[in-house]
Amino acid sequence: MTSFCIRMLPLATALTFVTSALPAQANEEDCKPPKSNYAEIQCTSDKSYFIAFDNHYKPQAILDKQGKVVASLKGYDDVDAWYWEDGIFAVLKNNKVGYMNNTGKLVIPTVYDVMRDPDDKYDETWSEPVADGRILVSKGGKFGIIDINNKVILPFSDKYQTIESFSEGMAPVMSKSSKWGFIDKDGREVIAPQYDGVDGNFAGPYGFSEGLAGVKKGENWGFITKTGVVAIPFIYDEIRPFSEGLAGVLKGGKWGFINGANKTIIPFKYADSNVQRYSVNYMGATYFNFYEGIAEVATINDETVCINKSDKKVACR
Repeated sequence: MTSFCIRMLPLATALTFVTSALPAQANEEDCKPPKSNYAEIQCTSDKSYFIAFDNHYKPQAILDKQGKVVASLKGYDDVDAWYWEDGIFAVLKNNKVGYMNNTGKLVIPTVYDVMRDPDDKYDETWSEPVADGRILVSKGGKFGIIDINNKVILPFSDKYQTIESFSEGMAPVMSKSSKWGFIDKDGREVIAPQYDGVDGNFAGPYGFSEGLAGVKKGENWGFITKTGVVAIPFIYDEIRPFSEGLAGVLKGGKWGFINGANKTIIPFKYADSNVQRYSVNYMGATYFNFYEGIAEVATINDETVCINKSDKKVACR
């Protein structure tokens, strides 16, 4: 049976999620649902549309900004409103996944398996969004890649234990020997599985961010390019994805920030002991990721400490 890793949020969303913001998605500040008689209205990542639910939180309809029904969703069990990419979003019916466009047309039939790992209580996502015109799907315990016309791009097989979310046109894959590599959006294996880990956190493996991916060799972490060239050597104990030109990295119990040339931009002075972790592995996800020029670097006496790119203490967002 295919082995599943934690699959919760694609990289772009994961990076913004850990900073308590979703700039590419509809968040609470941006969300202004129209007036309607439905029990619940949910925003989508496309600010022109909303999802209406009944009292039992069953999808009822797609609404426009004026609250007018664009299409019925009755009969569906769930809707993945947060990932409305290229006007297409996932729907769930009878525990099968399909994809609908914003006019309510089912462009991909509900024939694919849910992506959720039943053995992982943290795994809440049941579908993958469209990314570069491609969708990662599962069928019969095997992963495959389709396009938005339901054409199979990567045939379903058990070649890989898992395929993770696409980011910047690349997706991490794990071989049967538990080594990590990358495929491109056409399913070609660009970087052969050879690494012991791919940088990740709540969302599972992050993949590429700003042209670089964090990977593990032995016990240490570094970064590679999309051609597999080692851009930053394997010398770090833990890393974060690049965000706004910088990556948080841990060495000798202290965190600092480097740029893509491995130059130290913010010195290694932030103690790992001040990172609140939710488990023994890399669950201090909110720390050492820059978002709008601010990064969390510590929690001291229950107070969160944040800095700007000049390493000056500033108010947290």
